[in-house]
Amino acid sequence: MNSQSGGQPAMADAALHGERYEGVGHSLKVVRERRDLALTDVSARLRIRRPYLEAIEEGRFGELPGAVYVSGFLRQYAEFLGLDPDQVLKSYQAESDGAAHHRTVLNFPLPRPEERTPRLWLVVGALVLAGIIYALWYRHQEALRVGQDLIQAVPSRLADLVPSPQPIAPAAPPIVLPPPPQIAQAPATPAPAAPAQAPTAQAPTAQIPTAQVPALAPPPMAVPAPVAPPPVAQAPAAPVPAAPTAQAPIATPAPASPPAAVATAPATPAPTAAAQNSYGAAEPGRIRVEATAPAWIQVRGPNNEQIFTRLLNAGERYQVPDRAGLTLLTGNAGGVRIVIDGQTLAPLGAEGEVKRGISLDPERLKNPGGERQG
Repeated sequence: MNSQSGGQPAMADAALHGERYEGVGHSLKVVRERRDLALTDVSARLRIRRPYLEAIEEGRFGELPGAVYVSGFLRQYAEFLGLDPDQVLKSYQAESDGAAHHRTVLNFPLPRPEERTPRLWLVVGALVLAGIIYALWYRHQEALRVGQDLIQAVPSRLADLVPSPQPIAPAAPPIVLPPPPQIAQAPATPAPAAPAQAPTAQAPTAQIPTAQVPALAPPPMAVPAPVAPPPVAQAPAAPVPAAPTAQAPIATPAPASPPAAVATAPATPAPTAAAQNSYGAAEPGRIRVEATAPAWIQVRGPNNEQIFTRLLNAGERYQVPDRAGLTLLTGNAGGVRIVIDGQTLAPLGAEGEVKRGISLDPERLKNPGGERQG
């Protein structure tokens, strides 16, 4: 890096040719040596590199960074030695062919090659880091791809072993059934005929679900299901009556019922049609409940306990036991009539009307002001 003035080439040529230099730089050197100052100490005090101080003392100003630096170095060196810096600068300018012909050419120092090395390493390091990141990402993607291939690849020899999905059958429509009939055993009448009828009535009730299995397709069959048990159970043992003919739609469970009826029935003459349609006490009582249309009835005792519960079809009857405090509940008041001592009373109400708490006391039923309404 050079900064040349008009007189610097002449001074540099004198130094290069080995001629003795007698300029301003030599004068500064003489003063320094007289004061017994080492050039290293001066360089440390002024913070000027020693090669620059040596170039000044030997008149090699072309080796200095530039004319501006030369003037600054000369001023600092002169002040350090106790000389007049202005006079020293004037001598330097005169030595350089005067201030009038002095032309300053500034050449700023170029960056040294070693200064670019760190930047190059940064670029290389960034590229290496980017390559590592890309390699890791690519390896991760490759691992995912291989995993997917392993999961999706199914050997053809195993494909036949995988069971095919079975079609799901549609759900059957729900069957709504009324409460199952409950027949309460009359404790006051130990007649042998009542036990024979009780199991006969229960046997078809237990077989109701079996009879309904093939009839799931037509839902209307589920409503009269509880009506079937009594006539169906007794149908094989009786002549052809008029009442069982109405139960023809639910005659399908008949084959399952005859074994129970045959097993329980003793070797006695076949009962009459009236006996088959009659429930309740074995001995005739004063009160009898008859159904002129399908009607659900329930008889309760004085402590609200259930005595009899059943859906009576047209023509069926219930013999009320001779007990005090009994009440009647019916879901079809127009389809039920009460007979007292052979005398039929007026209907209990309209068709489909629900009646509760009807007293089954003979005197109250005969009394026009009796408690027949519930």
